[in-house]
Amino acid sequence: MSLSAPYRFVPASKVVLLPDWAGQVSHDMPFEDGVCGELSIQLSCDTPLCVGGNQDPSSKEASGRVHFFRTPDGQPAIPGSSIKGMLRNVLEIASFARFKQVEEKRLGVRDISDSNNFYCKAVVRTPVQAGWLSFNNNGQWQVQPCEFSRLHQEDLINWCKLRKDDWTRQSKACDRYRLIGVCPEVSFDTTTMKNGGKLKAIPKADGSLNGRIVVTGQPGQAYDKNKSAKKYEFVFHTSAKDPLALSAETMTGFKQIHADSDEWSYWQNQLSGGKLDLGIPVFFHTTSTGSIKSMGLAMMYKLPYENSLHDAIRHTLADHLDSEQPDLPDLIFGYLGDDHPGQNRTQWGARGRVNIGLAELAQPPEALRWHGPMILNGPKPTFYPAYIRQDGQRGQPHQLMENNSELAGWKRYPVKALDIQYPSGKAADNPKTQVRLETVQEGSVFNFKIRFHNLRRVELGALLWSLNFGNKPECRHGLGIGKPFGFGQVGLTVTGSKMRANDGSDVCEQKPEQYLKACRVEFDQMMREFLCVSGSQWENAAPVEALRDMARPVSNSDSLAELRYFSEPKEFVEWRHSKNLDEVVETFHKAEAVQPSENYSPDTMTGHLSDLEETLADIHQQEKAAQEKAARAEAKANATTEERLLLDIEELTSTYHSDACTKTTKENLAKEFNKAHKQQQDLSLEQQTSVRAQANTIDEPSNNKLGKIIKKIKRDFPE
Repeated sequence: MSLSAPYRFVPASKVVLLPDWAGQVSHDMPFEDGVCGELSIQLSCDTPLCVGGNQDPSSKEASGRVHFFRTPDGQPAIPGSSIKGMLRNVLEIASFARFKQVEEKRLGVRDISDSNNFYCKAVVRTPVQAGWLSFNNNGQWQVQPCEFSRLHQEDLINWCKLRKDDWTRQSKACDRYRLIGVCPEVSFDTTTMKNGGKLKAIPKADGSLNGRIVVTGQPGQAYDKNKSAKKYEFVFHTSAKDPLALSAETMTGFKQIHADSDEWSYWQNQLSGGKLDLGIPVFFHTTSTGSIKSMGLAMMYKLPYENSLHDAIRHTLADHLDSEQPDLPDLIFGYLGDDHPGQNRTQWGARGRVNIGLAELAQPPEALRWHGPMILNGPKPTFYPAYIRQDGQRGQPHQLMENNSELAGWKRYPVKALDIQYPSGKAADNPKTQVRLETVQEGSVFNFKIRFHNLRRVELGALLWSLNFGNKPECRHGLGIGKPFGFGQVGLTVTGSKMRANDGSDVCEQKPEQYLKACRVEFDQMMREFLCVSGSQWENAAPVEALRDMARPVSNSDSLAELRYFSEPKEFVEWRHSKNLDEVVETFHKAEAVQPSENYSPDTMTGHLSDLEETLADIHQQEKAAQEKAARAEAKANATTEERLLLDIEELTSTYHSDACTKTTKENLAKEFNKAHKQQQDLSLEQQTSVRAQANTIDEPSNNKLGKIIKKIKRDFPE
């Protein structure tokens, strides 16, 4: 079973670009190199697109429905905020911005796939204790420890006078409590079980002990279906010990792990309704000093990791979270003070200088189409082989128990052809987990405006880079809902511009295309200089290459197969048992984070201001060279064999005399001169003279290939 998933990660790096002009950003004080204006943008849909609007929730009878966003008059449209978020994420990666838009959370894990892993050592092999979670008189959480015994489900059914079918039909703890009541009383005697001396409760009307029945749900099949099925629930009894206080950290971790569970919602409702005289039944483990270090609602509960998500980010680079200075996307798109959780924060946010308008259809809309049903899973960051950075060096996956653990980085869905995975197996019979998407069709075109105010040229260049990944026309963005299945593959094209320079010059109005190119050049230069300081090349840096690779559409069947969810849960279980860590690294963690050089210092991250006239002159030369190259290509297409030979020699000779000359250039030039020498009889006198003239400009030792053929040309061809 090979690993497959529709998502990948771009690693966060150990260097961040924090522009030194951040303190000068203003809506009122113009930058010397600033510019105001608007860009006209065309958005083309290469696959069906769903930008969510109104939603119909799912039910047991029907799957949910996500309607396309519409304006008040009912026209399909794309909110500017959706496009802004898409562009911002691209720019965060490309500009080595701070990896900060991650909710602080302490995750939990339950992993019994390997008896020697950290979970089994901490939870399964360590004696677990039981108790009642409640508020004390001071309004603080506490746990009243108690003893517990195991209660066979058959005995529970008989004691509570239930029908077996009614019991086995319910798998969730909260649903079973609705059958038996909340922790009903039971009198019982105990006997010692064969496996390890555990106590088993035997319900009796005249039992010597009294307790409360506690159920924790039924994962998998009913208790009587096979030997491995869960067969026992619990009886909590004999609360003779003093209550244990709970630290805020332990309680916060417990709440975060159980926040979205039906069981915790059930217990909160019972607690607030005053229906719990003893409290909420919990299991817990203690430290060597007797304080509670973790707890849960089941015996083998989810164990909170030692490190939170923000801890892991700080392991990569503390500046991602703790620096007070905004990064480049912050300066362009704006930020809130909450985005900057530094301890001594002095800046409380700034409004963005870019506004993205509503994207409207360029033509009357065709009938929108419904797709599905499908299952759109939310992120599962507890799958630590993917979400935690792996290097494969120690044979065991890293996880958040380790003090050097790092997050995998920015999660991205590689753009791909439409590839819907329809529910199968049990999932196909459960509409409550399914959704249908309303989409505009492939080939739809939207138009919108990007308006900007007082942007520096380098900032405008960064914005332009984010539109097409640095002038890579083959790259595409992922927009809207359903990206795991290929929905939302879109391309952006600048179709027009209106600009006014702050310094009063008219170059951006007279030569708008060249001016926009100059802005791109400024951004390229700044990033090259920044990454050079850190010992890396920007365009070839692994995060930038990974970003672009994921933006190149995938359509062949083999590659699509690698970008699909496992079709059945059992496939995922089978893969997990394979323990193929090398495959995990190759799939999710192939791109390397940028590491700083030994002499790297954040103080070197300064602003950038180029000579606009010089940049425009360079662009003019590049355009001229491109035009000449196109003219040569056209000439070659219409030329005879002999004329094409001369054109190739002239082009290679020109490259030979430039800084772009390489060993390959010389080898190719030698081949073309050899062709000319062999075909001398087919060349006119004028053509032979031209070949000789090109050879006269080349100075090479006579003992290499190029030098030898040049010597022959000079000997045999007329001047």
